[in-house]
Amino acid sequence: MDGEFILEQANRKIVARKLPADLTLGQDMYNCLSGLAKSTRKNTEVLDLFEQIAGDDIAAHCRPDSIGAGVLKIKVQPGPYMFHLRNRTGEILKQLQAACPSANIREIRLLCAK
Repeated sequence: MDGEFILEQANRKIVARKLPADLTLGQDMYNCLSGLAKSTRKNTEVLDLFEQIAGDDIAAHCRPDSIGAGVLKIKVQPGPYMFHLRNRTGEILKQLQAACPSANIREIRLLCAK
């Protein structure tokens, strides 16, 4: 019985999200691509800001890997660069959040570049 209730609720949400029948394929594609373009612009803005905030010396030894679900993942060369960036992660995060609040970055994760 619980499974049926969950499926019924999910079906209601799917039906509620259906697009109007008079929307053409071109309009539907435009709407989809517009949404993707907005998030891409936010992400590139965050990447540019990261390089400015981190500084040229650190940015030369690391690269942003991905942004998703509020997490900015950065690949860093091991050694002193990882240590230095780890110590500055909180400061960098606050500056990114202040400069680009629409990106919703909540965390920076450092990954070891091989």
